[in-house]
Amino acid sequence: MSPDSGQTENGRTDALYDALREQAMRAVLFHLDVANRVGISITDVGCLGVLDKEGAMSAGQLAERIGLSRGGAITAAVDRLERGGFVTRRRDTSDRRRVIVEIVRGGPYDRVVAALDSLSSAYRELIAGYDDTEARLLLDFTRRANAVVTEHLTGQPPTGR
Repeated sequence: MSPDSGQTENGRTDALYDALREQAMRAVLFHLDVANRVGISITDVGCLGVLDKEGAMSAGQLAERIGLSRGGAITAAVDRLERGGFVTRRRDTSDRRRVIVEIVRGGPYDRVVAALDSLSSAYRELIAGYDDTEARLLLDFTRRANAVVTEHLTGQPPTGR
């Protein structure tokens, strides 16, 4: 019998919600620590995270994905990342007005990857401790929770749901 098995449904819901809030807060703090260790801003870490996960995209798309204005704020972030050797910019071949931003693998970006590796390894070890049924449940919950957050960030239901 688990320590929480005697809780009411509302108690379990509250406990899980509180744990999720704590996880979100700790994730923000972890990414802030990564930014400080690498010498970039947390906004820059966010930009790199989106580019790493989703691939090269226009500066406007990147601005939308991380919640920055399309004008000065995203330009300043991309300028910083380009000066630091983390990203490159190139003109979109189909629309020369658009600028495509992409990660430069290796070099300075390796410092970001190294800073994230220990957490990535710890997460993988934690996940490996669950059986297939539990892992499928966790994956379903995590995807659904991510969809809820996406919907609240954008005001739109996520695509592919």
